[in-house]
Amino acid sequence: MSRQFLGVLKDSFSKKLPDLSARTFIRRKLNNWLGMLVLGAIACIFGYLLATDALVGMALFALIAGLFVVILCFTNVVFGFYLLLFIGFFGYFFSNALTRGNLPVGLMYDCLVLVNFLGLIMSGRDFKRSWKQFTKNPVVMFMFIPLMFSMVEMFNPYTAGLNAINLMAVRKFLEYVLILFIAYTIFDTHKMVRRYVFCLLAMATICAIYGCIQEWHGLFPWELEAIMSDPHAFALLFVGGTFRKFSTMADPASFGIIMAVCSVFFLVLSVYEKDNRIRLIYIVCTIFMILGMTYSGTRTAFATALGGIGFFILFNLDKPAIRKFGAFMLVVFLVLEFGPFSGIAAVRRFRSTFEGSKDESMKVRLMARAWVQPYIRSHPIGGGLGTTGFAGAANYPGHPLAMFMPDGAYVTKAAETGWIGLLIVCCLYFIVLRTGIRGFFRCKDPTMKIYYSAAVSSIFAFYLAEYTQSAVGGISDSGFYLALIAIILNLNKLHDNPQAWYVEE
Repeated sequence: MSRQFLGVLKDSFSKKLPDLSARTFIRRKLNNWLGMLVLGAIACIFGYLLATDALVGMALFALIAGLFVVILCFTNVVFGFYLLLFIGFFGYFFSNALTRGNLPVGLMYDCLVLVNFLGLIMSGRDFKRSWKQFTKNPVVMFMFIPLMFSMVEMFNPYTAGLNAINLMAVRKFLEYVLILFIAYTIFDTHKMVRRYVFCLLAMATICAIYGCIQEWHGLFPWELEAIMSDPHAFALLFVGGTFRKFSTMADPASFGIIMAVCSVFFLVLSVYEKDNRIRLIYIVCTIFMILGMTYSGTRTAFATALGGIGFFILFNLDKPAIRKFGAFMLVVFLVLEFGPFSGIAAVRRFRSTFEGSKDESMKVRLMARAWVQPYIRSHPIGGGLGTTGFAGAANYPGHPLAMFMPDGAYVTKAAETGWIGLLIVCCLYFIVLRTGIRGFFRCKDPTMKIYYSAAVSSIFAFYLAEYTQSAVGGISDSGFYLALIAIILNLNKLHDNPQAWYVEE
């Protein structure tokens, strides 16, 4: 009886809540002289507070704006997901520009994920059926194995048992599962995926153009002030007599890798696009992304972009047009690698990506890997989560891995979770790629095959970047990477009923 009552209450609440924010609150309560008077009074109060005490005024404004955003996310899950994508691209920019890096971007992101998930439960969709269908997918089922292994790592004897770092790792993994489920629920039709593609294109292009502005105009004073006040940031960003560009993101590596993967994604879509105007837009925006990737000075990004494009060409090698495209890209690569452009700093950075053991930084990476390999072999479950790098030095000062600087996500996983943890993650990545590749060759619908190609090539590029950077698992990439997996999962379930992919079009 109580379960039936709660079900009726949920249905009633989910139907009335979206209408409450739009119709009841805005049209009935504010669309009159009293509402205008209230809004005018609020504006005057804000103006007075900002003039007398800017901190209090901004805090009050942020509180009201935050409450309004929470209501919107709770009542409109699609808007909430796009807001997560927006924060991933621009959250750190506003934090640095407005609060000198003191805005808790991570906490905001976590809260919005939870609000979106609760909004999805109350949205009136068949939550139980969607969740059951979602968890039955092999990719999602295998995703819970790393989650359970992370729980096992809580009791790793080398980290003195349960602590905040272990709990944070488990919480973040649960958060990624929730984001994937939200994306899986939203992007189940061609219309929704197409809308997401254009939204992603707009955000990625703005991010790329701002990176170009940083290169052509120079860093802005408030950006230089933040860099100069931190010796570690200065050493990281000032390379070869110039600053690496980070655009609206937290660091140049994140900016470069996201631009590289976005350029792969939109380049693939431009190859298949039949509308010449949209194709031109894709190509122009991709050029800005490639420029931004170059200005970031992230050598991993060059290999990421080339690897993603190469995977796409190999994926479609049976098509004559793709073979011609591959030949053109090979010529471009050879010109950049061997052409008379050594005076250009970006080209020198590009060429150093493929020097291998001749590069000094690669020698350091190889030495670090050689040092940690015996430890990995002798510790099947690793040294514990968060025991490497500066975090390890701060939280576990006596640990053997403290101050060991891993040069990529795979080395980090191997050191912290052992060869067992690395094997689990590699199996997960393999299953994701296998699902996309099998789906591509089994699918008969040409439009669905386009999104398969773009998504799988981009995901492969992410996994390639993991070799030397932490490319997956951050705020900047979650709204992109997890959406690609969700699109693949939805395409897989619609093979037998492709008409459902074009519903409402």
